[in-house]
Amino acid sequence: MKTWQKATFIIVLVVFIAASVTISFISLARAPFEYEYQTELGEKSNEEGWVLFGFNGNMQTKEVFIDFVRDEDGNNPDETKPVSAVGKFTMNTDEYVEKIYIGKDVKYIDETSFFYCKMLKEIKVDKDNPYYTSVDGVLYTKDMKTLIVYPYNKGDAHNEELETPPAEVMSYTIPEGVERIAMAAFYKNNILTEVKLPSTLKEIGDMAFFKCEKIALVTLPDGLLKIGADAFSYCHGMKPLLYIPDTVKEIGNYAFYSCAELKEFYMGAESEKAIIQGESWLPKNIEKTVINIAPEAQYGKTRNEAVKRIEIISAEEGGENNG
Repeated sequence: MKTWQKATFIIVLVVFIAASVTISFISLARAPFEYEYQTELGEKSNEEGWVLFGFNGNMQTKEVFIDFVRDEDGNNPDETKPVSAVGKFTMNTDEYVEKIYIGKDVKYIDETSFFYCKMLKEIKVDKDNPYYTSVDGVLYTKDMKTLIVYPYNKGDAHNEELETPPAEVMSYTIPEGVERIAMAAFYKNNILTEVKLPSTLKEIGDMAFFKCEKIALVTLPDGLLKIGADAFSYCHGMKPLLYIPDTVKEIGNYAFYSCAELKEFYMGAESEKAIIQGESWLPKNIEKTVINIAPEAQYGKTRNEAVKRIEIISAEEGGENNG
């Protein structure tokens, strides 16, 4: 290695180490709970109130109460200061919290607030909260039209002492009436093998099922209008064919990226022009230097045709396995 290359390498290494130490120091220096009074509560720009905007978890913090402003350790609630909102990425990727309790005054929760909390088993909401509710630990808007967060560790699914996850957490049925699945709602859930979507569903948010690697069965309902960016990226278990109904008007960037087992797409739409199509929404699986070319979408198909095609593929695969 030449002298200038060595010098460059050393400088980069020093900068990286310094940045890592700085980030670690900042993280350690932060209080576990951080609040501030804001004059605009997320999308509710005409309202103001106290916001939980920062959280730095630790092994002792298994339960979090979001009801009133508390001290930096989450204790001693001040009932004169009700919490009105939870900010962006407030608790994302937390590795310790198992239960979250939402108070009656919380009126805005950013969709990224509880993003990928690895030990989260359930979210509970005060029955008098007019904006949010929970059903079996899953967070919804009060009108049950939007599913916001499906807890990553629901049903203690990631308990290392269990040889296999409980059967009840391997499949989930979203209730009828739900119209939207929020951004990253099921992000990286690698327990679920099946999600049953309601007939009322209109939109699947960005990264809603990102890297849900074991999900094999997803039936997109008639009436669905939009599939968000990266909605099903890296869902390696989905196969072999997916029917996209003619009601879908928009498919986001990389919506099915790296869903390598999805070999065929039957489209209800009559032509490509009938849908707003994001960049590389069809599957492409990259392995080292090899790029598997995405399949072509086949337009003007019906759901019955898709079902019959799946039956044929299944029979062919069964014959190959028997042979």
